[in-house]
Amino acid sequence: MAFAMLRDVLDIVSGFGSVTVLSRPGLDATEVGLNIEILESELDLNDALNAFIAGEASRGWPEDILIVMADLALLTQDEVAGIIRCPGDVVLCPGRGGGTNMILIRSPQFRTCYRGLSFPRHQEYARKAGLVATVFESFRAGSDIDCPDDLAELLLHGRGEARELLVNMGFCLSKRGRGEIIEEINASKDATR
Repeated sequence: MAFAMLRDVLDIVSGFGSVTVLSRPGLDATEVGLNIEILESELDLNDALNAFIAGEASRGWPEDILIVMADLALLTQDEVAGIIRCPGDVVLCPGRGGGTNMILIRSPQFRTCYRGLSFPRHQEYARKAGLVATVFESFRAGSDIDCPDDLAELLLHGRGEARELLVNMGFCLSKRGRGEIIEEINASKDATR
């Protein structure tokens, strides 16, 4: 599922410029299935991202950086175009629960501070650095798929490989209540017992 969501995200963002996947060591490019650059790092997420940002700054900031989390399986080109159209030195896209799902960085002075309630920390970092931070709000870009309840959103609103994978695995929406999913295959087995 993780690779399907990553491929969905990469399919969307690859139409907007060069793409680099930042990963822990061991990511097999054949599992990603696309011709993209993979940058491996032993560092934690923030240290790895901030090293990448610093590296781009030392190269003269050849292009702005758009950070997109790999679990944004509902993302479409409209959301990417939307965040790019926003003004500001930094554009933040909040996720549910106080996280940050996308960041457009136009200033080499910005650094990330992911984990937990990262959205207000990113806003505060930009303010202290004297940067203009704007917010891009989007249902699709704000919906990361990282727990079982989120799969209902993927079934309802997904358009890519990750949704197709869920359907092919037999998952469907429950008729019992809001946000529930069931695995159709297991439900059929239970009915025959």
